[in-house]
Amino acid sequence: MAEYTGANMYFEWVYSNNAGTVTLHGDERTVNLNPSVDYADSTAGSDARKKRIPTLKDTMVSFAGVAQTGGTALEDALAEGVEGTITFSPEGTAAGKRKYVIGAFSGGGKFAYKYADVTELTVEFTGNGSYTRTTW
Repeated sequence: MAEYTGANMYFEWVYSNNAGTVTLHGDERTVNLNPSVDYADSTAGSDARKKRIPTLKDTMVSFAGVAQTGGTALEDALAEGVEGTITFSPEGTAAGKRKYVIGAFSGGGKFAYKYADVTELTVEFTGNGSYTRTTW
């Protein structure tokens, strides 16, 4: 089995409220991509077992990392309810590597300000519409 680490990960958030881009790669510790799908019950008549058909797809993305800069720009870009697009590549941007482009809303950046330690940043993104699996 071929394993890989997130050392080459690419993660950016292009947000709409100020039409800006925040690059978070290099600062990440963990990124979770959680796609999901709803199902409709299609069981009928003499069916002996439950049947389903897939309906609406969704995704959640969570980011945990280190906040490298102070100020207001990062906090504003990740404010709750800000709409934007995530571009995420677990193995970097080399040709042929997986690339996800996900329309989303920010759940709000959460900053853990610690005495004599790095400031940690976590944010949950909720999918909104488009979701593309492609490659570079």
